[in-house]
Amino acid sequence: MRRISAVTFDLWDTLIQEVPGNPARVSDTRIDRIAFVLDCTGHSHAREEIEEAYDKTGTFLQLTWDKARDMPVRDHVLFLLSCVECRLPSKLAQDEFEAVVKAYADSILDYPPALLPKAKEALESVKEKGYALGLISNTGKTPGSTLRVIMDNMQILQYFDVTTFSNEIMVRKPAESAFRVTLEKLGALPRAAVHIGDDPDKDIAPAKKIGMHAIQAMSPRSKRSDIADGHAVALDDVVAIIENF
Repeated sequence: MRRISAVTFDLWDTLIQEVPGNPARVSDTRIDRIAFVLDCTGHSHAREEIEEAYDKTGTFLQLTWDKARDMPVRDHVLFLLSCVECRLPSKLAQDEFEAVVKAYADSILDYPPALLPKAKEALESVKEKGYALGLISNTGKTPGSTLRVIMDNMQILQYFDVTTFSNEIMVRKPAESAFRVTLEKLGALPRAAVHIGDDPDKDIAPAKKIGMHAIQAMSPRSKRSDIADGHAVALDDVVAIIENF
């Protein structure tokens, strides 16, 4: 009987990666679309005001993220709108507020990240071997609901039995609970699971701490983990490494 029953993957810089220049384009698109929605609903504000509020929101979020905590994307938008004008959230009708949330959450769809080489092949191989497959991902300003759309467009969402995003569970890696809640949903014990990710501190260390195996997905800019159970130079190497556990 094999020792491993479940495999979890990180998302960013393991399966997908930002395209150079796209983060700035996404930010500009968010600000422009929020300004447009507010203008259309009779709550016009200068783009400069919205941009300043957007920057304040980023600072606020980073303080939260540094504590390994997270929040729903609607809370991002509430904070941003309050920075534009303290009573602005209460002035918006529900459908108007939802339009701002959509503008904020979905702008990345115009400038999506790229699927990394061999990512789809690795997922397909893991799935074909019969392992339960989970995703454990921190989110930034783009929520898990939008990232699932991106993954579906890339034709990789179909491989996952469970997808865990930090904005939906209110904690971020390296919090151990992000790993535990995913394994619970997969019905797997830590000792029978492997996590695959690029970050030594947010992926490898916490996975090992709760008793999982861990494989580091390597790239030219990776800081090598000394405690990983394996290092995958090419992502489709992971199945061979797992089969040796």
